Amino acid sequence: MNTTTEPPPILPTEPHPSPDSICLSFPNDARCMAGLRSTTRTFLRRTRPDDRALLADALLVVTELASNVIQHTDGPGLLTLTSHRQALGIDVSDTSRTPPTVIPLSSDNLHGRGLLLVAALTGSLTLTLDAGSGKTVHALLPDRSTTPAARPSPRPCRTW
Repeated sequence: MNTTTEPPPILPTEPHPSPDSICLSFPNDARCMAGLRSTTRTFLRRTRPDDRALLADALLVVTELASNVIQHTDGPGLLTLTSHRQALGIDVSDTSRTPPTVIPLSSDNLHGRGLLLVAALTGSLTLTLDAGSGKTVHALLPDRSTTPAARPSPRPCRTW
């Protein structure tokens, strides 16, 4: 009987990722969350070292989107972080073609508010049903270190 409690591995999907992008596959296991957050932190310290507000928001978005994969699908997930000129792209793919459900704040349900948080933080939140199987949730976080006039509109855009 194996009683190890080590988290499962989080693996890069390409041997030499671009300095502006990183793509990681992660298992359907909650123990991988710390590794995903650590990788996100390391990526942003390298690509956006002076944007602490973006780091905090990105950690929350990654946590919420990866948690949805772990809680609501059977297969592994894929996290892609991309540093754009004035924003951070966070894409999370999974093996389910079922669109996420947004639960209204007025609901008595204590769960299901993660997408509302993500939508409030992002400049854009979209969903793509993948050709094979599964879906990808795309979140775009505007830089927080830019001047307010240069920031994208704070109103979230959700397309599903």
